[in-house]
Amino acid sequence: MNCKSIRCLPLLFLGLIWPLTSPAADSFNILLYHHISSTMPRSTSLTAKEFEGHLAYLKHNNYTVVDLGSAIASVQQGTALPEKAIVITFDDAWRDIYLHGFPLLKKYDYPFTVFVNTDPVDQNNRHAMTWDMLRDLKKHGVTLANHTKDHDYLVRKPTYDEQWLAATLANINTAQQRLIEETGPVPKWLAYPFGEYNDQLKRALKDRGYIAFGQQSGGVAKFSDWQALPRFSAAGKYSSLKTLKTKLASQPLPAHYAAFANPVIRTDQAGQSQPILNVELSKAQRLGVRQQLSCFILGNRQMPAWQGKINFTIQANEALGKGRNRYNCTAPIWGQKNYYWLSHQWLVYGGEAPPKE
Repeated sequence: MNCKSIRCLPLLFLGLIWPLTSPAADSFNILLYHHISSTMPRSTSLTAKEFEGHLAYLKHNNYTVVDLGSAIASVQQGTALPEKAIVITFDDAWRDIYLHGFPLLKKYDYPFTVFVNTDPVDQNNRHAMTWDMLRDLKKHGVTLANHTKDHDYLVRKPTYDEQWLAATLANINTAQQRLIEETGPVPKWLAYPFGEYNDQLKRALKDRGYIAFGQQSGGVAKFSDWQALPRFSAAGKYSSLKTLKTKLASQPLPAHYAAFANPVIRTDQAGQSQPILNVELSKAQRLGVRQQLSCFILGNRQMPAWQGKINFTIQANEALGKGRNRYNCTAPIWGQKNYYWLSHQWLVYGGEAPPKE
């Protein structure tokens, strides 16, 4: 059965009982935007009118937009978040965010975070914000954070040796220092360019006190992987409220995310292009529940293979294509019309030069 949209999910799971508990007040969802523009690439853009539609939907449906730092602190410290908590983030510090997005966010009085790659700002790129614009955002309470200095592909490199790691960390540190020099203190957060990372980089960032964010989908809870936090893309084909509504209302599936497999599949080193994802849930589940959990890979619905009551594996039925791929797994929440969500991004890479995106 083909399923190219989350819209099929209500039909797939009609009548399912799912007894997991993950209170909304203990988790939050992050929205990821890039451009607020009608002229930039559609894949990473939505218009100002579409963006205001998102903000209006949040307001009229009793979502609480919270500051990312406050949301992280609440989850890590075990204090309650507002029900239906949402965080808004932008990557790349494009100028259209300041010109078209910022006025709308001020209108709705919503906090947000901008992850900045600093080289375009230093180089006065006409599409990037200026340091004065970024300082103005910060003056109005906006959080600025690290997106590397040059938005390079961090793990599409020939080898992952000490020289690679040192250069990658130097890239991140340079951006962190430039942000501090130009705007004052900033949190130790990193948004991976293109959402791409590997286990070696995650460990290095954890050792240095960073929280890091990917581009796989899902929510954030105490059991999340804090060096690979998910965000829901809300631009381009993902900007439609018809599908975004389901994601906004979802909750993270309780699992041990930090134990997930290394997301980089090196085909030049005999990597398996049909990778297996092993998932351990936080508690045992009933047989009927285990039989109904569904995953979506390459547009198709697949059922996982269970090993006992808390462990399952999922593997693509066909080889993943080069570049970024995802395994998305969902299940209905008992007593609600909403869904639990789990996602893992894979990068299939053969050592070739990275594409220009």
